[in-house]
Amino acid sequence: MNLPVTGASKPLARNIAGTLFSIQHAVSAQAHRCKAMKWTRLLAVLIVLAGTGSDAAARASDLQVQTLTGETVPLSTFFEPGKWTMVMMWTTYCGICRSQYPTVSAFHNKHKDTDAKVIGISLDGYPQSGKVQAYIASSAMAFDSVISEVDAIAPAYQAITEERFTGTPTYLMFDPQGALVAHVPGTLTMEDVEEFISEYDQP
Repeated sequence: MNLPVTGASKPLARNIAGTLFSIQHAVSAQAHRCKAMKWTRLLAVLIVLAGTGSDAAARASDLQVQTLTGETVPLSTFFEPGKWTMVMMWTTYCGICRSQYPTVSAFHNKHKDTDAKVIGISLDGYPQSGKVQAYIASSAMAFDSVISEVDAIAPAYQAITEERFTGTPTYLMFDPQGALVAHVPGTLTMEDVEEFISEYDQP
C-alpha cells in the first residue's frame, strides 16, 4: 500500500531517497573496488604480458618440442580452436611440480571438453624420453606431455617474456586464439586460473 506523502513528510522522504542513493552508490563503488582488488590479486599471480605483439605470441606458440614418440613439432600443434591452453613446464625431479599434478589434472579434466586444456613440457631433455614416459605412467598426470631441453626453453622464455627462466614449475597461458597472454613462474591454484580466464576479456 502506498501512503500519501504530506507536505511535512516531503523533506523526510527526500532525505530517505538521498540516503538510499548514497547507499547504492557506496555499494556500487565497493563492488568496483572488490573487482579491482581481485584483478590485482590475480595479476600478482599470473604475470600478464601486455603489448608483446603478434611476433612474441608466434614465437611462443612455435616453440619446438618433441613428442613421446620422438617427433619434433611446434607447441601450437596441441592447441585447439576456441580453448585456453595452459602449459606446465616440469621435470621428474621437481618435488613442487609433483605436488601440483593433482590440482592441474583436476583443472584439465574439468575443462578439457569445454574451454581449456593443459599440456605438459618435461624439461628432463630428449635423451631421458624413456625415463619421462615411465614417470608419467606412474604419476597423477591426466594431461598429455611432450619433452624439451632447458637450454632451448630458457632463452626462448626470456626472449618472449623479457624475464629470466627460473626453473620448474613454470606455466604459460595461451588464449583461445593461441596468443601467449600470461606466464607464472612458480606455483598457482586452479581457482586463480579460472578467475583469470573469467576476468581476462571483461572490461
